[in-house]
Amino acid sequence: MSEQRVQVDDSLPETISKDVSQLIEHLRCSSAPDDVLLRATGHIQAALQALQPWLKTGEGWSTISIASDNSGLPWQENDLTAVMPYSPISGKRNPVAPPITLWKAGEAEVRGEVIFSPTYAGPPDSVHGGILAAVFDEILAMANVISGTAGFTGTLTVRYRRKTPLNTPIALWGKNIKQDGRKQLCRGEMRVNNEILADAEGLFICAPEMEGGDEDIKDWPS
Repeated sequence: MSEQRVQVDDSLPETISKDVSQLIEHLRCSSAPDDVLLRATGHIQAALQALQPWLKTGEGWSTISIASDNSGLPWQENDLTAVMPYSPISGKRNPVAPPITLWKAGEAEVRGEVIFSPTYAGPPDSVHGGILAAVFDEILAMANVISGTAGFTGTLTVRYRRKTPLNTPIALWGKNIKQDGRKQLCRGEMRVNNEILADAEGLFICAPEMEGGDEDIKDWPS
């Protein structure tokens, strides 16, 4: 990485993560000969050796995704993913995450956009369905967060209507549509040119301490 680029970017960790994400895509799509791959391997191994002494380990640290070590990252309604920099789904400091943008569109409503590279391919020229499910989980969870009722995923149902294309802007939508004590019901969609590619419904459960109650949750909505 050049010195000039380091000076331009506001966040070096995010810049490096973008570079690594691009590296993953290049490896995924590469037809390079062995001598080029060997040369690239040398550079990658050098980077690993440089970073290894600075790894933080121990219970809990590597699983941090929300905010406990990110007090300097403020809540931004026009960029909801800013408070989850290490999320494997939307984190700008996690190179495996697709480039998702999410913003608040209402009191319990989220909208966004994503372009999936071939890194996330499943069927030919299409995004892997498991990736779509994970993105829906993130969107619906964030709809809960902005409604003030964050919770854990209980069930997630995804309906795949059409293939989701690669390298194409995908419109994202999610909304918390019903609250019943600790139970939160959400719905979401992915669209291209206003055509629904997939939709989802999720049931999320708030932790007892978040609602101040411990009622039975066995009667979840179907």
